[in-house]
Amino acid sequence: MAILNDVLELTHPELYQAGKEILARLRQDELTNHKASLWSSVFTGISVMANRLTKPHIDRNGSHAWYDVLTTIGSYSNATLRLQELGLDLHYPSGTVVAFCANLLTHEVDSWGEGDRICYAMFMRKAVLRHFGKDAVGWMTQGFYSQKI
Repeated sequence: MAILNDVLELTHPELYQAGKEILARLRQDELTNHKASLWSSVFTGISVMANRLTKPHIDRNGSHAWYDVLTTIGSYSNATLRLQELGLDLHYPSGTVVAFCANLLTHEVDSWGEGDRICYAMFMRKAVLRHFGKDAVGWMTQGFYSQKI
C-alpha cells in the first residue's frame, strides 16, 4: 500500500496531503481510531476486480481533478487499458501502476489474454473529503513541479 501512497504523493501532492490528514484525524477519533489504525492507505476507498472485463465507464464519486491509481497483477498474458477521450490504448502488463482522472476519462479493459488478472483501484470519495473540509483540492498543474526545481 505504501508504494501506491507514494505514487499519489508524486502525482498529486495536494490530494495526497488531504488523504493523509483525513486518515490522521480518523486515527485520533475515539469512534474510528481502531479501524483507521488498520487502514494504511491515504485513499478513502479501494475496489478489487478479479478476472473481470471492465466495460467503458467513468467513475462518478470523485472529482474531475483527482487521480485514481490502478494497479494490476497476475499471470495474464496481455491486457490493454483504453482511455477513449485521449485515443490511447496502453500496454497494461502485470505490475503496472497508472494514475489518471477516472472521473473525467472513460476507461476500459476489454480482455487480458490467458491467466488470472487482479486490478486494485484506489480512489478518493468526494463525500468523505467534503465531510472533512478537504473537497476543495483542485487540479495538479505543471507549475507545481516548476516551483519545486
